[in-house]
Amino acid sequence: MSARERTIVAADGTRVFYRREGEGPALLLCNGITTSRFFWTHLAPRWARRFTVITWDLKGHGRSEPARTREGVEIPALAGDALQILHAEGLTDAAVVGFSMGCQVALEVYRAAPSRVRGLVLLLGPAGRVFDTALGPVGPILHGLIARLPVSGFRLAFRGARGLVGLPGSRRLGQLLGLIGPAATPADVKLYIEHFVRELDPGTLAAMALAAQSHDAADLLPTIAAPTLIVAGDRDVFAPAPRVGLPLHRAIPGSRLLRLEDGTHTSLFEHHAAIGAAVERFCEGLTARREVG
Repeated sequence: MSARERTIVAADGTRVFYRREGEGPALLLCNGITTSRFFWTHLAPRWARRFTVITWDLKGHGRSEPARTREGVEIPALAGDALQILHAEGLTDAAVVGFSMGCQVALEVYRAAPSRVRGLVLLLGPAGRVFDTALGPVGPILHGLIARLPVSGFRLAFRGARGLVGLPGSRRLGQLLGLIGPAATPADVKLYIEHFVRELDPGTLAAMALAAQSHDAADLLPTIAAPTLIVAGDRDVFAPAPRVGLPLHRAIPGSRLLRLEDGTHTSLFEHHAAIGAAVERFCEGLTARREVG
């Protein structure tokens, strides 16, 4: 199964990397902040056996360039990048799958071009204001710190965070704090650590975090007509099911909910079999609806 790697030039001039693999109805996968294609390492190859799978790196992440403007990291601008990739590949529509902050991007893709969204899959993420529900009381404090720090200060703080993440024992510490699920393997966590240490641009990251907090698609949710699948984890400290996934499910008409009792924010590693199967069933239903229509 061959894969094709290309780039687009976003509206702000930033070169954005993406990868296409597989054949069939299209799935467009939207990453969360601080993650890249590696987070789909168990799911993208599985889905590529049945679908055309598009993965892409957010600006300042992985193989994409740092954002050239602050406007380029606003959530609607990131949705514009996603739509530009679909256009570059000649894809008229796709099931749009978002993880974490990628849920916000997926929702803005729908807002901008509802006819190009066959269905929405919202994995472990909010509709907006990400720090309001992430990390309990620490989330708003963390947002305040990022907002107050100058770029130079954030770069210095991020350098320290990289040092901590790269230390032996960081996986165990992350598990104790609930940031990493107990079933995440050392190999999976290593992928995240390597990306965090080597493939993130601090300036872009800070601006994107602030943009994710200022964005909110709550107004859009009751109007969504596309079939929608929501996956929520009860042990997810970044997007806890009672505060994020369940309200999304109630707000989006006719949405379906997969609630993972042991689900954490690393469930794409830990519960990839359940998530993979649920998304496949959902997408097969989209194809059946189209054939009937």
